[in-house]
Amino acid sequence: MKKIFLLCFLACLPMALAQAQQGHKERVKVHSTALEGNLIGDPADRDVTVYLPPSYQSHPEKRFPVLYMLHGFTDTDSQWFGWEAHWINLQEVIEKSIAEGLSKEMIVVMPNAFNTFKGSMYASSATVGDWETFVTKELVQYVDSKYRTLAKKESRGLAGHSMGGYGTLRLGMKYPEVYAAIYALSPCCMDGGASTNPEMIAKLEGMSKDQIQGASFFEVATLATSAAFAPNPKNPPFYLDLPAKDGEARPEVINKIIANRTLTTIDQYIPNLKKLGAIAMDAGTEDRGISEATKKLHEVLDAYQIPHLYESYEGDHLNRIAERIQTKALPFFSEKLKFQAEPVSEIIENGGTGAYSAIMVTEHSLPTHTVFKPQDLNAFGRKNKLPILAWGNGACFDSPWEHVNFLNEIASHGFLVIAIGTMPKQTEIRSKSQKLLDAIDWAIAQNTDPNSPYYQKIDTEHIAVSGMSCGGLQTLEVADDPRITTVGVFNSGILPNPGAGMPGMPQVAKSQLQKIKVPTLYLLGGESDIAYGNGMDDFQQINHVPVFVGNMDVGHGGTYGQPHGGEFARVATAWYQWQLKDNRKAGKLFRGDSPELADSSEWTIQKKNMP
Repeated sequence: MKKIFLLCFLACLPMALAQAQQGHKERVKVHSTALEGNLIGDPADRDVTVYLPPSYQSHPEKRFPVLYMLHGFTDTDSQWFGWEAHWINLQEVIEKSIAEGLSKEMIVVMPNAFNTFKGSMYASSATVGDWETFVTKELVQYVDSKYRTLAKKESRGLAGHSMGGYGTLRLGMKYPEVYAAIYALSPCCMDGGASTNPEMIAKLEGMSKDQIQGASFFEVATLATSAAFAPNPKNPPFYLDLPAKDGEARPEVINKIIANRTLTTIDQYIPNLKKLGAIAMDAGTEDRGISEATKKLHEVLDAYQIPHLYESYEGDHLNRIAERIQTKALPFFSEKLKFQAEPVSEIIENGGTGAYSAIMVTEHSLPTHTVFKPQDLNAFGRKNKLPILAWGNGACFDSPWEHVNFLNEIASHGFLVIAIGTMPKQTEIRSKSQKLLDAIDWAIAQNTDPNSPYYQKIDTEHIAVSGMSCGGLQTLEVADDPRITTVGVFNSGILPNPGAGMPGMPQVAKSQLQKIKVPTLYLLGGESDIAYGNGMDDFQQINHVPVFVGNMDVGHGGTYGQPHGGEFARVATAWYQWQLKDNRKAGKLFRGDSPELADSSEWTIQKKNMP
């Protein structure tokens, strides 16, 4: 575990870097439930540095893979990213690699694992907290929810130096479902036992918490190792067991430490290692102990016939790390990670029950949305055009994963349905209402583009905007757009107190209802629907346009996941056929003194200002 910190030999990178296009770095606080209540009292709110590549701001439609970087013992994310005195400036290293054409643009994230013991070992213990869960789950979920990531394993990498290299191997072995590729630079702590030096142990036994800062490297490393692998909730003030006591070695503690050495545990994780898409490691020949252990790891992987990259290079523990990241690690991830979302092309439920068998696709010109359309566009042209339906999802998810049956069924009746987000569901990111208008803008542009398969096939005079739950609020937020022909609000309604809903929910006020200019349909799930009260109150307040509300006792989930979208799809399709295609037969479901929907035992209805 030895790591000798040297004076920075790298004051700055060559002046040519100044010409490289710069990205943006930011330091954020991320709260960790997994780190709450750790016995040593370290904060559960952790600093995290996030590097966003140059085109992140200039191309707001683009998503990026993410490389998680783990720093070494006694280091911090702040030192690595130049927020304070540093021996490496990772942003400069990244941007030099991009400028020289060695690597592609990616988001790079580094959590601050500096704690009371100057390093967490990226392990899980009651003493230091569950760092494994924080790094592999909570941090990944946070980054995917806040930034435009390609939120899938194939676009996620893990790398680290020294203690971070150990953490990379540890987490990569245990959580292959999270990362596609790992790269360990000079990984420490892979073999060996624990120091039982009587003089040092005696000093540690008498040490107080406020003396740790002045402890030597080996002293604090011994404390950090025991805190991570030999916690003891009954042994304050450090809540750990040292590998010796009263001058005598403690085999039971030493065995706990050995049991967490990489070369001790690796045989248990061979199946997991085979699930990783790519593995790489390197170490300098002058990095005593670490160089030999890294070679042993290489030999173990060879014995198990696990493909990997290994290199032993001339150097020590620090002097060529910036170069290795720039010329080896970043190019490795640029090759092994996926940099584009996989396009969707899937037939749902045999294409639906309508006259035009539909398909779900990702259009390269609109990668931020999912399109449901008739498979054969030759059926559309001057006399038969596709009305537009822009759709917002439940929970404002950036994916229509809950509604594919419903949306595909509508498309099969001759509609171009454009849903916010991508398939399959990749993330908990909350989308913005603007994406509904982006969908409309795209469809109109496609209709006028001679090179588009949709050229002159789209009815840009008939446009519906609709959404479920939070997506219904997004719909109401943009309902005053003059291009919109009709509005659909499903399992939704404006809250009496805007902002009282879940995070990311549009803060729409009831006054927005007065801005609706077109016929409006509400479909609710009856009194058991959490949106029932809000939706019915909306209906009561809308008195200036035609409005129809139907209630079916199915709760907030509607029938979207039922075959062909169930009753909600049948009723919504009829509404769109009436409002967007002037289909009078479909309109009978809603029109007149006795609408046909009123005859259904499953529905209760009310309407205003309607023929």
